Amino acid sequence: MDVEHKFGGKHTDIKLEIVRRYIEAYLLVMSKQNFRNIYIDAFAGTGSRTVSQNGAPLLDADNDGNLVAPGSASLVLQMEKGFDHHIFIDKNPKHVAALQMLKSNFPNKSVHCLQGDANELVTKLCNETDWKRNGTHWGTRAVLFLDPYGMEVEWQTLKAIAATQTIDLWFLFPMSGLVRQAARRWSSLDDSKISAITRCLGTEEWREKLYTPDLQLGLFSEPELERKQDVRALESYVKERLETVFSSWVSDPIPLFSSRSSQLYSLFFAISNPSNAAKGIARKIVDHLRKGIK
Repeated sequence: MDVEHKFGGKHTDIKLEIVRRYIEAYLLVMSKQNFRNIYIDAFAGTGSRTVSQNGAPLLDADNDGNLVAPGSASLVLQMEKGFDHHIFIDKNPKHVAALQMLKSNFPNKSVHCLQGDANELVTKLCNETDWKRNGTHWGTRAVLFLDPYGMEVEWQTLKAIAATQTIDLWFLFPMSGLVRQAARRWSSLDDSKISAITRCLGTEEWREKLYTPDLQLGLFSEPELERKQDVRALESYVKERLETVFSSWVSDPIPLFSSRSSQLYSLFFAISNPSNAAKGIARKIVDHLRKGIK
């Protein structure tokens, strides 16, 4: 069954390349340790995407002759030094069916495909997985890729991830979505926008942090609240919020742009493991990856 999944552009290629290279380095380091390693892809899609000929490296062509490139799930399953287990999540039943087909191409890989809300399923995985020493294993470690379509990721989900103290997180934050929701004028925000921002950032503090009175209005008019922060300032505030739960380390974000040079996303890396050794290795890998971005 072919399910066409069109999305992305050059920023998608950059994002996938960064995550792929991190995972390769992570698996090399972990191969020398006795941990059980899990990969979790919370918005896995179909495992592939339809692209033009000058897009990402091509996998195949679908029945309509469209060119198909690997998504994150495919790239991870293709790795020779792989994870002990893979968990792919998507809300769309057609996407999950496509992931099941992808799974059948890798019979020697341990894969579990789940359909449902990523916030609920990731939180459940975090709370119910035994992360501690188990039998001959020192414990369980994981790399989690949060690649939402919009502002679906809730703050409570991020708190559950951080609380495991074992997960390395790559989080593609929808910066353009935040810019749209946090309109320049407070009067342009309705209840749904306010709720969406609060769910995403986990606090109502953003109102005072981002909006200040515009004193240029007339003396007899009540000052309008206005957001003066640009995208870079918003990005810094998101990092500040992430650092409140991922106290071990949150990387400086990697901005990802559209073909028209507007910033679409900010790719953050966050480590929940408090171990100094784990933090040191992760920072070294991520810093090296940042230097290689063109």
